[in-house]
Amino acid sequence: MAEKVVIVTGAARGIGKATAIELLKAGFFTALCSRNRQTTASLETEISSFAGNFMISSVDISVEEEVREFISSVAEKKGRIDVLINNAGVVHTGPVEKTDTEQWDEMMAVNAKGTFLMVKHALPLMPRGGHIVNIGSNASKKGFPGWAAYCASKFAVLGFTNSLREEVRDRGIKVSAVLPGPTKTDIWDSLAGEWDRAKMMSPEITAKTVLSVINQPLEANIDEIDIVPSTGSL
Repeated sequence: MAEKVVIVTGAARGIGKATAIELLKAGFFTALCSRNRQTTASLETEISSFAGNFMISSVDISVEEEVREFISSVAEKKGRIDVLINNAGVVHTGPVEKTDTEQWDEMMAVNAKGTFLMVKHALPLMPRGGHIVNIGSNASKKGFPGWAAYCASKFAVLGFTNSLREEVRDRGIKVSAVLPGPTKTDIWDSLAGEWDRAKMMSPEITAKTVLSVINQPLEANIDEIDIVPSTGSL
């Protein structure tokens, strides 16, 4: 079987990083991107033992020209994209009346628009049998106080995913939504409040789930999967 070419966005930290490492271990060629240059460089060093099996770039997925250039670079190197994993996201929390418009705009630009832009430019390079996996959240289906803007962006991702699945079904392209609950990543360090890490899942749990989703037989698809801590929600 030919080597599969997989893109992972938001690959430098958390779930994205864990997913990138699982893919590399499994023998996939991975095209990785993250907008933070420092963490992107750190990841490149960390995965250097897989040299030749990956390419990595600093990309702001909310900027269409950067997305276009990144997708073009993957096309030039490999000629196609078999799997697209849209993982990149940002989060700001707080009451609606105290949420800055800039914070709303950033979450919509990265979480929703960024997912759309990656799909828009990757689809022309995706052959029959391709797969798009959008990483949402339990906030894609449930509202939480203080998380209204974030939930809105993640609800948008799930709605886009469900519509996209029907749009590309006849082209033989699968579309899946992976919706993890609270996960131990450094994103919690930037959020107000106290969060019990002991009740959270490791990023590797979602990463291994993503691998299972894309390894389904050609005639099967996992449309949507919720992953929650066995201890329940926070």
